Amino acid sequence: MQFHLSAEEAWYNLTRATAEAKMSIDFEQYIVRDDEMGRDFLDLLGRKAREGVRVRVILDAFGSRTLRGSDAITALRQAGAQVIFYGGLRFWQVFTPWKWFPRTHVKTLHVDGRLTLLGSMGLAEYMRGWRDTQVVLTPDISKAAEADFERLWTRLTRGKPDRDLPPEALAGPRSYAVQIPEDHYGQIYESLLQAVERARHSIRIATPYFFPPKRLRNALLAAQDRGVSIHLMLSGRTDVRSADFMTKRLKFKWLKLGFEVLVYQNTTLHAKYAVIDGDWGTVGSCNFDVLSLHLNREANMVVRDPGVVAILASHFETDRQHCLLLGETVAAEAMEIA
Repeated sequence: MQFHLSAEEAWYNLTRATAEAKMSIDFEQYIVRDDEMGRDFLDLLGRKAREGVRVRVILDAFGSRTLRGSDAITALRQAGAQVIFYGGLRFWQVFTPWKWFPRTHVKTLHVDGRLTLLGSMGLAEYMRGWRDTQVVLTPDISKAAEADFERLWTRLTRGKPDRDLPPEALAGPRSYAVQIPEDHYGQIYESLLQAVERARHSIRIATPYFFPPKRLRNALLAAQDRGVSIHLMLSGRTDVRSADFMTKRLKFKWLKLGFEVLVYQNTTLHAKYAVIDGDWGTVGSCNFDVLSLHLNREANMVVRDPGVVAILASHFETDRQHCLLLGETVAAEAMEIA
């Protein structure tokens, strides 16, 4: 199984896979900015559409708001691509944030019915250099991912609800898992909770934002009471100031509860993945917070294959080398002030 561990590496792989498409491209993304990175990729989609490749694009109306009404989208549609903005917002909704959701936070590309890329990265210049994860799904998982895109496309274009959802319980050593808030459907969250409740030795979570819902928080504390060690890796900085503020306030709470709290340095940790014991792991678009686990559409790979879990565990240990323990970050910040 192939992983790409930086935004630039993921972008290169995304562009190459798109350029090689012969029949179809289905693209779903939370953030595509109207900047050089975003326009270059949209131009590539337009070229493929003019070559006769079927191109379907779903962009989140909030995350990709700089593209609404842009020349880049007009040109893409004129080239023959179909473009839908998910979850349109009206001006008055600025004052009613509870109506901003659901959003699609999914980041997937499906090419020719043979290849799916799934990950955590958006397409924006300011994300260059970020620590992200993209995974090339194996054919068995790719089919489920493509079916998920098809269900969403049908819902958005025909107004039909998803009546053929797969069973919420995941089966097999590797699975494509989704959160679909419109249907109160949460494969990622339920699988995560079950894995935490079964944990015997260790729980490792890497995420830019950690505001766990009550059920997850309680499950983690119960695991800790059973003697399970909990290792939490957070980004030292992100692109969301309010999240940075809350993370700084809460990270000391996790430390006091006995979690090992690691703070990623030098760049933004935007990857979202977890490893529990040596037999369960997940990676994808889903943050470990209330928004992702309750309010957003998300897509992850969930694995019980020990070989793949070991790869994710190695990613965590490599990322650890770029972290400071929470107490060390406080000392470093004090030295900067001095």
